[in-house]
Amino acid sequence: MSEYSKDYTIGEMMTVLMAREVKDTDIMIVGVATPCVWAAFTLAKLTHAPNAIYHYIMGNTFVFEPRQVSLLYLEMNTARAYRFQNTGECTLESLPSDKLTTIEFFRPAQIDQYGNTNNICIGDWNKPKIRLPGCAGIADFSMFYSRGSFLYTPRHDTRTFVPIEKLYFISGVGFPNGKPSICGGVGPQCIITNLAYLDFDEKSKRMKVASIHPGINIETVKNSTGFDLIIPDNIKETKPPTAKEIKLLREKVDPLGIRKLEILSGKEREELLDEIIEKELEMENRFPKLLHYN
Repeated sequence: MSEYSKDYTIGEMMTVLMAREVKDTDIMIVGVATPCVWAAFTLAKLTHAPNAIYHYIMGNTFVFEPRQVSLLYLEMNTARAYRFQNTGECTLESLPSDKLTTIEFFRPAQIDQYGNTNNICIGDWNKPKIRLPGCAGIADFSMFYSRGSFLYTPRHDTRTFVPIEKLYFISGVGFPNGKPSICGGVGPQCIITNLAYLDFDEKSKRMKVASIHPGINIETVKNSTGFDLIIPDNIKETKPPTAKEIKLLREKVDPLGIRKLEILSGKEREELLDEIIEKELEMENRFPKLLHYN
């Protein structure tokens, strides 16, 4: 890799780490309202995985061409099956099982020490305090996929990382009782957060620290997690983004900074959303820009 960058945000660090998980043979599933994932997959396609294929949930389309991350026109054009791109229209269920080598990143509201996740509700599901987006295809990719499931969250805290007894609902399957899914999937592979890169112990299937990000200490990670993590004797530091990765991300992949919508909250998020919409409406060519491999 080229020289590591010293100028990056934690959101860019997370996006780059997600991109590095992609293999050249992957089908990259882009869900709804996940600009960090779209940015990560596009970065991967422009760097080390040029043959990877996008699958957009909206429109159920396979797309071969990398395009600039968009907000308004993602929704419009995937609903029209991305007909302005070089695509194939097919649902994932139409693929033979030995081709389900897909990668999909999911952002859970809650996750326990075995990688089980909740995206249904907070509180009693008969009368929840908070109703979350729901399960959709999470049960499928967490139970069946041969590449396993991949998770991320920009807020590593004790509200998100909870012990199994405080998980209000299981909508995504991790390692039930510390064992792999009976459906054949290999289970969760990693959780990328604003503090660390986490994976799972091979024997116990409990969550462990693989590396902590530059400038973060292990006590911060431990205090931000609602259960005991497995911590190795020698804690590695996460490899930061390279200068090339940051340049591509900022200038080609997502120049409007749409990925930041998953990182920001409150007034900052509202202001960025207004700015992005205004810029996209002013674009002469309103289709997401086609990008070229380097």
